[in-house]
Amino acid sequence: MLTLRLMTNGLYKYFSTHPDKVERFTNGSVYLTPPEYLNDPWEFLLRNEPPTLQQCSTEFPRLAPEKMAELQTKVSSADFLQDVAREQQEVCSRLVGLVCLTEEPLDRLMWAHYGESHKGFVAEFAHSGDEGKKTEYGFRYCEGPFGQAVKVQYEPEPPDLKPDHPNLEQRLLTKHRCWTSEKEWRVFRFLQESDAHPTKNGFVLLRFKPIDLRRVIFGLRTPPELQFQLRQMLNHTEFNHVRQEEVYIDPDSRKLKSRPLSW
Repeated sequence: MLTLRLMTNGLYKYFSTHPDKVERFTNGSVYLTPPEYLNDPWEFLLRNEPPTLQQCSTEFPRLAPEKMAELQTKVSSADFLQDVAREQQEVCSRLVGLVCLTEEPLDRLMWAHYGESHKGFVAEFAHSGDEGKKTEYGFRYCEGPFGQAVKVQYEPEPPDLKPDHPNLEQRLLTKHRCWTSEKEWRVFRFLQESDAHPTKNGFVLLRFKPIDLRRVIFGLRTPPELQFQLRQMLNHTEFNHVRQEEVYIDPDSRKLKSRPLSW
């Protein structure tokens, strides 16, 4: 029998108090977000490597030699490459969406930002162990309820996208090092293969099963009505295995920690 080896601490997703996102979660779904709607405007804004004169000649073999250098100068300009990047971002956003997860459920900045000033909650989802699993280009990955999750890497500056895109995976999975603390893992899915939102045209969802959910962590300021809504969900028999915890500020270390619910 094949045994699924789980990661010690699954992967986590932060939630705000957004009413529809909370309702979708309590009905077993999360949003699949196109790149252009992510928080960072640089996401999928892929800076292309300027083409060489030889590449221009290969692409436009009938162009007169005296015009080739002029063309190469134009298509290598910062403005032109920025326009190309925006077009690529728009095309990607019509085709794919992301679920962004993290290894870290107790990060102060993420609780302040994604957890809406600590008023939201964090959900832990089970994922298979990633030991030794790497993509063709060396990125760690694991399997989970939303598909294959791949670990993001952080660099001082993400690499340029090369002609013919041989480094596309590296580019889409590399973020600026200012985001390092997020310890992000990404799930990429085609929008057309996902579930349409039941009431919002154009919005797309991915479903998870009750067994996929391992833990729900309430924030320091989670409002009573959201606590009630989540606990109604978790009181169902199929969620009996889910740990319910709350965040608190440890008086000694002054760090965020979690403990079983005290109410």
